[in-house]
Amino acid sequence: MAKQTEIVSRWIDAQPEGALLRSLDLEHLVNRDQASRQLVRLARHGRLRRVARGMYVAVTASRFGPVPPPADKLVQSLTRITGHAIVRHGAAAASALGLTTQVPVRQIYLTDGRARTLNLGKQVIEIRRAPRWMLVLGDSLAGDVVIALEWLGPDLAETTSASWLGASGGMTGTPCSKPGLTCRRGW
Repeated sequence: MAKQTEIVSRWIDAQPEGALLRSLDLEHLVNRDQASRQLVRLARHGRLRRVARGMYVAVTASRFGPVPPPADKLVQSLTRITGHAIVRHGAAAASALGLTTQVPVRQIYLTDGRARTLNLGKQVIEIRRAPRWMLVLGDSLAGDVVIALEWLGPDLAETTSASWLGASGGMTGTPCSKPGLTCRRGW
C-alpha cells in the first residue's frame, strides 16, 4: 500500500503545474478503485485539492499555506482533457483590450462543452456554455475582439470601436494591450 502511494506521489510530482488529475489518468499505475482512493487520501492530507467531482489538482506549499495553481493553467488543462474550446468571458477580454476600465472580479470562461464550476477554495472558476460562433477564433487577439464586442452589445460596441479605431476609421498607431503588438491601419 505504501509503495502504491509513493508511486502515485512521484507521478503527481512529474505533472506540470495546474494539471487536472483524475483516477482515469492513474490507471496505468494502479487499478481504478485504488487510484480513486489514492487521490482522495492525498486530498485529505493536503497534497491535492478537489476542484470538481473526480478532479483534483496538486497544490504547492508556501510559508502561508497551500497555494493552488493559476486559474488559466487549470483551464488549459481542462481544455486538453475535454477537447472543447474554452476562452475567457467578454468582460475579461474587453478589459484586456482596453475597451473598458472595469476589471471583472469573478473568473468566468466560455465553452462549447458542458457548463461546470471549479472550486479552488474561496476562488471559484465558472465555465459557461456559449454559442460556437463566439469560440471559433479561440484564444487569440481576434477571438478576444469578437467576444468583447459581443459582451459590450450593439450600442456600446459601435461607440467603443469608433473611438478605438479613431476618427479616420483606421487604427491610430497606439500600442495594443497585447505585449509586442502595435495596432495599425489595415489590421
